[in-house]
Amino acid sequence: MYKEGAKSNPASLAAAAALFLLPLSGGASDLLRRTLLCLLQVFLSLVFLLLSLLPSPVQLHPIPIPTAKHKHSSSVDSTCASRALSHVLSVVSLVPVSSRKYDIVRSLADCLLDENLRFNAELNQRVLADAFSQTICRLEATLSSGELGFIGGAVKKGIKRWWPTVLVGAEVSSEEAFDASKAEKLAAELLWIGEKLVVSGAVEEAVVGWGAATGLSHRAVSADARLQVALVRVTVFFLRHANLTQSEEAKGAVEEQERSISTIHMSFLKSWLPLLCRATNGTETPTLNSREKVETVRILVEMIAKLSWEQQEEVLALWLHHFAASPDSDWPNLESYYAQWYSDSHKLFIN
Repeated sequence: MYKEGAKSNPASLAAAAALFLLPLSGGASDLLRRTLLCLLQVFLSLVFLLLSLLPSPVQLHPIPIPTAKHKHSSSVDSTCASRALSHVLSVVSLVPVSSRKYDIVRSLADCLLDENLRFNAELNQRVLADAFSQTICRLEATLSSGELGFIGGAVKKGIKRWWPTVLVGAEVSSEEAFDASKAEKLAAELLWIGEKLVVSGAVEEAVVGWGAATGLSHRAVSADARLQVALVRVTVFFLRHANLTQSEEAKGAVEEQERSISTIHMSFLKSWLPLLCRATNGTETPTLNSREKVETVRILVEMIAKLSWEQQEEVLALWLHHFAASPDSDWPNLESYYAQWYSDSHKLFIN
């Protein structure tokens, strides 16, 4: 009955609107300003409502306790031993480093991994590779939540003085949304897992995974300075092993294998060279000491020199862009190699 009346008498709606706007009268400009503010408030209310319905990227589901009925679910969970080791590594990843239980669980993981080195190193390789991938995903999700929290915090701070009622029940600051210590912990664990993979003879897969972590590498460029320090150390660690792997496999590699290696290392350099150029110290502890910096530049030059001429051009252009755009860092300096590469390119063109 109400719907029929509203439909048959549109003039009543106009009258209601007029009555609604009547108290706001006080000049055309004041009326327009108040109307726009009302519309903006409605829009922002809808935005925050939609955001509240989205799943939070920082929420991690509880670790499922492995059972025998899942033993055929994946190649990693094929035995009781592999399921147990996977579970321990998952707990290491989720327990806060501030907890007194963290050292106990980490020690247990070390013990199990060392035990496998004597009897079943392949089990270590499979489980550690899976844990490495999962840790990258968790770290990227943590950084993503930090970005969303920072943006949301800035918006809420800006509008709080106008519409405090809109923010009731949504007072989640960027500090609450992003835990920097958690991100640093995950980065440190990536390095720990990488070291375990080296001992287990399976660092190649981690090198590929680190090079393919483009989402993480893009976020790392604008991350907190302390987290950048941790990620630079992880990158330098895998960079060294990537170069060693390339040198060993290139000795007897056929052309197809060489192309595969080149693709892997192009991906690695394109993903993480921007961070190496843009990362600033920002902390009391320097990112790398002078010897490590010189050694890393040498490795970069060796890896770039093994790429095709066009790939070298692409990598050097990427380096120059990020190196020139970073006012706080003068490392890694590839100026000498860039000049030599250009000179050689000129000679090739003349010939």
